Amino acid sequence: MTDKEDWVDIGSAEDLARTPLKSCKAATTAIAISFRDGQFGAVSNICNHVGGPLGEGRLDGDYITCPWHGWKFHRRTGVGEPGFEEDRVPAFPVKVESGRVLVNVAAPSRRTKAPHKPHQPALLGLRLSARTCAQVGG
Repeated sequence: MTDKEDWVDIGSAEDLARTPLKSCKAATTAIAISFRDGQFGAVSNICNHVGGPLGEGRLDGDYITCPWHGWKFHRRTGVGEPGFEEDRVPAFPVKVESGRVLVNVAAPSRRTKAPHKPHQPALLGLRLSARTCAQVGG
């Protein structure tokens, strides 16, 4: 994270603490804001895998589970679940002042993506047409 600061008010701490996980905007930055054990966490709302909305997923302990394909990232650090630590989504500093939740959008951690084998469509429950792109003019 950098020394830059651009603290954006994203809402009332009381209101945000009522929901364990949600998507929201901090200025123009899409974030997933979480609340657990009395602490807020803020990470990018965009999953490394195929861009799923992390804030629409669920919390599994301290990990956010992407609703699209189940990838998990720590809700405060953005680091991938054990065994996948090389994957990380940007995490943002968060603080509470005067009952308001503030996110420093100028100081995200870096996104990193480890190389992964492509998914097999059958494993994702997708059905492929017997036609190829060449057969349909693509």
